[in-house]
Amino acid sequence: MLDALTEMREKEAEKYLKFWGEFGKALKEGVSSDYENKERLLPLLLFESSHDLKEMTTLKAYVERMKPEQNEILYLTGESRKVIENSPHLEAAQQKGNEVLYLSDPVDELLVQHLYEFEGKHLKSVTKGKVHLGTEEEKKQLEEQLKKKEEECASFLQACQKRLDEYVKQIRLSSRLVGSPACLVTEEHEYSPNLERLLQKGKGGGPKQRRIMELNPEHPIITRLYDRFKANAEDPAVADSMEILFSLALLAEGSEIADPVRLNQLTLQLLQRVV
Repeated sequence: MLDALTEMREKEAEKYLKFWGEFGKALKEGVSSDYENKERLLPLLLFESSHDLKEMTTLKAYVERMKPEQNEILYLTGESRKVIENSPHLEAAQQKGNEVLYLSDPVDELLVQHLYEFEGKHLKSVTKGKVHLGTEEEKKQLEEQLKKKEEECASFLQACQKRLDEYVKQIRLSSRLVGSPACLVTEEHEYSPNLERLLQKGKGGGPKQRRIMELNPEHPIITRLYDRFKANAEDPAVADSMEILFSLALLAEGSEIADPVRLNQLTLQLLQRVV
């Protein structure tokens, strides 16, 4: 059967796409349960990606398109392609021209728990841990720049952490953001936001994770908030704005707002100040 499917994918692409539409999820489940045939199943998997709006890709085709300095297969899980495409977590990858796999099927969360690498390339979620793209020299330079900036604004980050401590366990500067002011990420070993939402829908729900909030040090909102903090560390607008940014970061990834009533109040207060 696997030999026949492999031949169909290679020689009858349109026919295989129809088969994939009906049974693709079952093949993905097989990667996590049929260990004996796992390596034979991997070449049969198809994924949406940032490379093409319509055509799906195999892992092998992805690896062949990787930039010379890229050593990880990047992916992002979410409830739909639309949500994934508009995620702030993609910004650095898009700027660098790195392809990202879009995993929007619930079964994909199970798949990535058992798919660690392909042809020597590790899979890497752009929502987990720290993301440094580019050459080794560029990565090192960026890490040094972020470290220096975090030392300079340590008191600002601590004040923001104090305000959001109920929801986040760390606030740090980001290397994955380009056009957005903030995003929420998890540690490498933690649930993705999408998996956490799926678990919350189950019987009895699931645990709520305290996330890591990353700030874009180059974004005008963050630089202005930092300037206001330096002028007056007790300025209530700074803490209120950070709370709004946290809620907006939840919305951007498709998660529910922690406290909708509170967000409404803070937004109205902010509008009263500026209108």
